[in-house]
Amino acid sequence: MKMLQWLALSLILALGATSCFGQAAAMNGQIVGTITDPAGSVVPNATVKAVNTGTGFSQSTTTTSSGLYRFNILPLGLYEITVDSAGFSTVKRTGIELNAGVTVTADITLAVKGVASEVVVSAAAPVVDPSRTDQGSTLSSNAITNLPLLSRNPYNFILQQPNVSGRGNTEFGVPRKVNANGFTGRINYQLDGSNNVQSDRAGIRLLPISDTWVQEIQQVNNGFSPEFGNTVGTVFNTITKSGANDLHGEAGYIFRRTPFSARPALLAYNRPTPDVNVDAGFADAGGRLVRDKVFWFGSYEKVKRDLPNTVSATPSDIAALGLPASFADAIPFNQNVTFFMAKVDYQLNASNRLSIRYNGHRNDSPYNNGGGLVLVDRTYNFVDRSHGGAVQLISIISPRMVNEFRMQIPYRAQQQNRFEGTGTGPAITIPGVASFGNSLDVGFNYEETTPEFSDNFSLNLGSHSLKFGASYRGIRDTQVQSTSANYTFPSIAAYLAAKAGTAPKGYTTFVQTVGEPSIKYNSNFTSVYGQDSWKPRANITIIYGLRYDVYSPPSANSSSPYPTSQKFKTDRNNFAPRLGIAWGLGKTVVRASGGIFYDPFQTDTYRKSILNNGTPIFFNISTGPGTSYAPSFPSVFNGVPAGFTLSLQDITTVASDFATLYSANANVSVSRELANNLGFTATYLFTRGNRLPVWRNINLGLTGQTLADGRPIFGGARPNAAYGNVLSAESVGQSSYNGLNLTLNRRLTHGLEVFGTYTWSHAIDDAPEQNNIDSGAFLLSDPTNRRRDRGNALTDRRHAFNANALWTPTASLGNKAVNYLANNNRIALAVVMQKGELFNMGSNRPLNGDASTASTYQRPLFIGRNTLNAPATYEFNLRYSRLFAIGERWKPEFFAETTNIFNHTNVTGINSNATVDTAGNITALPNQAWTSAMDQRLIQFGLKLNF
Repeated sequence: MKMLQWLALSLILALGATSCFGQAAAMNGQIVGTITDPAGSVVPNATVKAVNTGTGFSQSTTTTSSGLYRFNILPLGLYEITVDSAGFSTVKRTGIELNAGVTVTADITLAVKGVASEVVVSAAAPVVDPSRTDQGSTLSSNAITNLPLLSRNPYNFILQQPNVSGRGNTEFGVPRKVNANGFTGRINYQLDGSNNVQSDRAGIRLLPISDTWVQEIQQVNNGFSPEFGNTVGTVFNTITKSGANDLHGEAGYIFRRTPFSARPALLAYNRPTPDVNVDAGFADAGGRLVRDKVFWFGSYEKVKRDLPNTVSATPSDIAALGLPASFADAIPFNQNVTFFMAKVDYQLNASNRLSIRYNGHRNDSPYNNGGGLVLVDRTYNFVDRSHGGAVQLISIISPRMVNEFRMQIPYRAQQQNRFEGTGTGPAITIPGVASFGNSLDVGFNYEETTPEFSDNFSLNLGSHSLKFGASYRGIRDTQVQSTSANYTFPSIAAYLAAKAGTAPKGYTTFVQTVGEPSIKYNSNFTSVYGQDSWKPRANITIIYGLRYDVYSPPSANSSSPYPTSQKFKTDRNNFAPRLGIAWGLGKTVVRASGGIFYDPFQTDTYRKSILNNGTPIFFNISTGPGTSYAPSFPSVFNGVPAGFTLSLQDITTVASDFATLYSANANVSVSRELANNLGFTATYLFTRGNRLPVWRNINLGLTGQTLADGRPIFGGARPNAAYGNVLSAESVGQSSYNGLNLTLNRRLTHGLEVFGTYTWSHAIDDAPEQNNIDSGAFLLSDPTNRRRDRGNALTDRRHAFNANALWTPTASLGNKAVNYLANNNRIALAVVMQKGELFNMGSNRPLNGDASTASTYQRPLFIGRNTLNAPATYEFNLRYSRLFAIGERWKPEFFAETTNIFNHTNVTGINSNATVDTAGNITALPNQAWTSAMDQRLIQFGLKLNF
């Protein structure tokens, strides 16, 4: 009911919005150009009309005194431009494809009026466009439809973009360890230009999406104009399909069976091959209700698939632990997912166009979060539901003024539930051996609703195109944290002795959550911007402007015992100037841009502080075996144990001067048109990150002793004796990124489309993070000196190469049957090659006396951060399809696709813990045994009907 009320309100606001101010280029595109006569002189006051050939949408304007015309906010699709001017023949230019966020330059030369009353020219926009100042690219509809995508997860397409590296996701989540501008997972995911980021952690999307919805994907990763924001990394914008005058659509079925594919790379030779079956059905269609006026689109997809996770714990260790031999088998993780979407586009009148979309998904995934050293009884059932409603209204106020209003209401609910595979009793962790016994994650529940309003107003004034915008996003969160009890043992022998009762306190640490873990909290994100796109000359574009962001955190508990948890600061100094220049020199374009970019805080930073604020509602009890209240294995606390005083509870807080993370970005690039549809770009990028969030224990007592490398050993009297550990979020981290990107782009020509991009880069920071999808609990190795953690960033990759190619060969042979066989074939290849992932070398025991920092984060003596490298990854994915055309409309298709065709073992986890003595000296280096890997070669087949 709430969702319907929100949607009704959004529709009322959309119909009433005419001059509010948000972000237009994220869902639409623009066409600009200069009209000249045969002598090269500009033609002022010419009438220019743009018509979308698929929907009939049209917009008209006149050229300025410098012969310039602009269409600022146009729906995507194919366009024709018609130019009329006294004394000249009418010129019609066709074949102009407009993509999301793209400015197409369409210069037109008129012919003196003669015998022909109309001149028709068919020419696409230049492959190297002189009107674009940012660094980014658009993945075409052709690529999205035909590239191999066994996961059915379009978020993986981010890995086909320039200056981005990472690891694909076989589920419907986001890729992992994504490096964009040197930041880990700092991505502004969008859906039709509106926010699609889950607020609690960096690097995670809010709503899962279906590949059947996607028309194209826009990515902007450096130097974007003021209308884009909310990230220091990259913008990844998914544009949904729409209906047109002609009925179009597809329906298909995909299947995979276990014998089609290879065995998992890390599966022991004597273990049974796990199921990797897939059954997926999908259908989408779009058309018109009223020609040139009302259009519809609908989509549905159902996916059932096995996604087993290989266990790297050895059968001998599992046997020694007294666990069933089946625990060494791959964990039978699977998904049962449904997607659905409906969309209506309505041309209300000549001046107003309305778009309404509703989408949703549901997923049940048992045996979640297992694999590697995590055994089957540590898994849970992941239950996920989402819904989203969105409205867009484009209003043409005059030929030079256009307004766009947008609103969306996304909602997502996630639960982690116990099921028949989940263990009982306490959880048990033996670092480097296995994690088993029970799940640490059961009981988690997360609900987020993020109503968002945004508006843009565009005004053309001669050679200037002004744009003003504002947006508001309210974040309404409800979360229940999981409760758990976990024993950590130093060895198998210690665990067995505790289990036998001979040494019930032979563990290293015991941690249990106690109390009420439920909380509701609200945040508000607001942004305004103003910018000018100025063309002082036809071949020069200058975009400059200012953006201002305010991210207001949840309200603190003013009665919190701990002072910095009583009030949270709102950073109101987030001004972000931007400047970009593009200079066209014939077939060469030189670009340079720079500016300041802000990244919103992760709301979980504040949730933890509210929940663990010193009031005895919910907290961890962490103890070694030596305290008076230390339990004997396998006992757990039924409440607060005798001997544990609330005055010693741990605190999580936010520093009083906590401020917004920001970056200073700069880039320069040279693009060259090598042939009619072939372009090459070389780009240097620099990013300086400031105020990265770092967590630090600020209530540690010094003993006066140090390790041999100078790290202090803690254990003395705490500075604040009323509390135990006090973890404070501080905005003090810094990073730097230098990158060189080379990109080759061949637009679809003669049946061949190619895109390849190589990046050399080096990312350095001193900020091991938390609240990030890829670094959930990282802490400083020395909380008194952050420089000890300055080193390679978590996602640093010196070399990354991504490429894709789509080829539809054509032949004209003498024999009709041979012609039929030789044509109507499609071959697509996607390649991801990059240097292996980095890992931090840890220890098998605590070294500095800081119980809040796990031993896996306490490096041995004189070892830098993130110094271990997994082997390089090479993934070649291939798709072959065969069309069987039946007339002009019906095109049945058979296809086969494979991931990792060469079955290369792409390692994603290694055993990185060294054996050290009590002083921190290495007695045995990490064996770097592979603990997890990406998919083995998987092959699946499909049947599809295109119409």
